Amino acid sequence: MKPFTLHKLLLAIFFCIAATQGHAQDRLKTFKDSSGTSIYSIYRGDTLLIRCDTAFILNKTTFGIYKKFYDKTRQGNSSFVGIMDSYENMIRQQDTMLRQKEFYYQQLKQQFDSLSGSSLAFMDKTSTSLQGISSSLDKATTSLVETQKLLEDSRKMLEEERKKRNSRALKFGIGGAVIGALVAALIASN
Repeated sequence: MKPFTLHKLLLAIFFCIAATQGHAQDRLKTFKDSSGTSIYSIYRGDTLLIRCDTAFILNKTTFGIYKKFYDKTRQGNSSFVGIMDSYENMIRQQDTMLRQKEFYYQQLKQQFDSLSGSSLAFMDKTSTSLQGISSSLDKATTSLVETQKLLEDSRKMLEEERKKRNSRALKFGIGGAVIGALVAALIASN
């Protein structure tokens, strides 16, 4: 009966391992919070959906090393005090640089805003000036059209006057020729 019991025991262990592995695979895990240190168990085949700006994924051994270093640092181990002081000094310098850059940025932003406002005012004045020029050109165009009409009317009147003058001259010439012929006929008949 021992081999049969051993066989059942092996079969039960196999099913437990298969169930554990089958349950651990192909699960979707979502991470949304990056505000603290969190430890999650992730198995081979799991899908990670990271919805935060920073995530560190470490295996168990690497995590142990980091955790040990972190704990020693928090306890104030003398070998890490100098490193932490240097680190804090570096952070202060970086904060100072960031404040300076923010100050420079604000100055540049004010200058840009001032330049932008001046440019907009200049564009408004230019636009108003161009509208005035456009209005003047429209008036000048209207005046030119009216002047061309008046000139055309004057040309027509001069043409009519020239025709009348030529007609009068022709009538006067014909009348003079008729009178001259009558005078010549009267003289010749006497």
